[in-house]
Amino acid sequence: VLTNAEAAYAALEAAAQTAANAVVTKIDAIGTVEYTDASKALIDEAREAYDALTAAEKLLVPTAKVTALTNAETAYATLKAAAEAAAVVVGKIDAIGTVEYTDASKALIDDAREAYDALSETEKGFVASEKLDVLTAAEASYASLKAAAEAAANKGGCGGSVVAVSAIVSGLAFAGLALLGKKRKED
Repeated sequence: VLTNAEAAYAALEAAAQTAANAVVTKIDAIGTVEYTDASKALIDEAREAYDALTAAEKLLVPTAKVTALTNAETAYATLKAAAEAAAVVVGKIDAIGTVEYTDASKALIDDAREAYDALSETEKGFVASEKLDVLTAAEASYASLKAAAEAAANKGGCGGSVVAVSAIVSGLAFAGLALLGKKRKED
C-alpha cells in the first residue's frame, strides 16, 4: 500500500514539475519586450499559464522566472505609456495644418514643440521621424513668414507683395514636406 502511495505521489510530483516547466518555457519565449501585439501575446500567454498553476505548481517555478514575467509586464506597460504620450504629440503636430503668419498658427506650432520636448527619450522614439520633420518644417515656414512680414513692414509700400510671395513659397514648401512624409509612411 505504501509503495502505491509513493508511486502516486511521484506521478503527481512529475505532473506538477511538467506544468511548471511549461510555464518556464512560455516565460523564456517572451524574449525582448517590444510594444507589439506579438510581444503582448507572449506576455499574456505566460501570465495566464502561470496563473492557472496550482499553489504547489507555482512553487516549482523558479523565482527568477516569476520576476522575469513581472518585469516583462512592467516593461510592456512602460512602452505602452510611452507610445500613448507620443501619440498625443503626433496629434498636436497633425493639428498644425497649413502654416500662416498668425498667432493661432504660432500657438499650434509652439504647443507641438513644447509637447515633443517634454517627452522622454523613450517616448520620443515613438514619434516617427517624418512627423518630427513636419514640425521642424512648420517652425521654419513660420520663421520665414515672420521674417518676410517684418521685412515688408520695414520696406513700406511694396512689402505686401513680398509677404504674399513669401507666404506662397513657404506654404508650398511646407505642403511638399508634409506630402513627402505621408508618402514615406505609405511606403
